[in-house]
Amino acid sequence: MEEPFYCIICDKPMQPKREIAVCSFCGKKEVSDYVCPDGHYVCEDCRTASLEEIVKKVCVATRETDPVKIAILLMKHPAIQMYGPEHHYLVSNVLLAALRNLGKFNIDKSSFEEAIKRGKRMPLGSCGLLGTCGAAVGVGITISIAKKATWTSDKERSLAMQATSEALCRIAEIEGPRCCKASTFAAIETAAKFFEQEFGIKIPSLTDPKPCYFRNLNTECLGNRCPYYR
Repeated sequence: MEEPFYCIICDKPMQPKREIAVCSFCGKKEVSDYVCPDGHYVCEDCRTASLEEIVKKVCVATRETDPVKIAILLMKHPAIQMYGPEHHYLVSNVLLAALRNLGKFNIDKSSFEEAIKRGKRMPLGSCGLLGTCGAAVGVGITISIAKKATWTSDKERSLAMQATSEALCRIAEIEGPRCCKASTFAAIETAAKFFEQEFGIKIPSLTDPKPCYFRNLNTECLGNRCPYYR
């Protein structure tokens, strides 16, 4: 008897079904071999994609305007671990995708590539070793790319640093050992407030990520102390 395998998005057993299906990650249409009961399908390219590839593929292709939804989908991909520096550029990419889909700023494929390049400069464990979380820096990277800030910019430079500072303060309030998922949610929520306050951009339907899908995967989960636990 064939061993069942499970949907990486909802964890339900996949069912053999040959039909035209749409990849839940990149949107590609192709003939499927298996589809989950909830209709999720993942193409071979997305199943085997590397960290950088899946983040860029999804964010370039998505038409979603809710960055939390994009982040949760990406963090369910097996290439993205419970903890890891990929979250540093995941934050900036999902925010840039949402802003582009809202018709804000001049954001193209090169913007996502640049965000990944910058986010990768933040080392693993930077929260404890350097005193700054890469997810918070991801918010600053978003502002910098959207507003084309450099070290010689005036207001744009200040906005990037202010956004990072506010996200970092929010993440620090959670306390406890690191949780890349909680930091990602906190960074995105802080960024959404910042966009509305500074630019008048309201991100619609910002998903409340409670109860956290990843809470049983984190061996150091804070439980009820975490604002996203339940």
